[in-house]
Amino acid sequence: MKMKTLHSLVTAIVLCIGQYAHCQGAAAFDPAPEITAAVNPRTAPAKPTTVRSLKRFPQMHTGFAIEIAFSTYPMDATNPIFQQFGNVRYDKQPEGGYSYLIMANFSSKESALDFLNNVVKPKAEKAKLIQYNEGTRKVIRD
Repeated sequence: MKMKTLHSLVTAIVLCIGQYAHCQGAAAFDPAPEITAAVNPRTAPAKPTTVRSLKRFPQMHTGFAIEIAFSTYPMDATNPIFQQFGNVRYDKQPEGGYSYLIMANFSSKESALDFLNNVVKPKAEKAKLIQYNEGTRKVIRD
């Protein structure tokens, strides 16, 4: 019984010293490498995967949108391009194919182009600025 108490006391002191060292900025200090929790991969909880659902683009939209991708066939929501951008909508084109767009409320064409060039293009170099007028689309800038 005395040995367990002594072991518990030593463990507590080592943990306190480790906490003190961490607070002092010694983040690399490992107080007790033998005191670790073993993780069984069979019982460890699975990491959640983020899957974004894609919503349809409004049919009668008026304003600007940025096309981040175009595909002949529907793209899966787990595609890496959808992990980089939020609130992506799809628009099925009458001539065939699917346009994947980010809707935005820009005050002017210049602010939309600025956002396209500085924020979107570094992540999706084929992005285009599209202007919609009651559902009719017009490419502003490739």
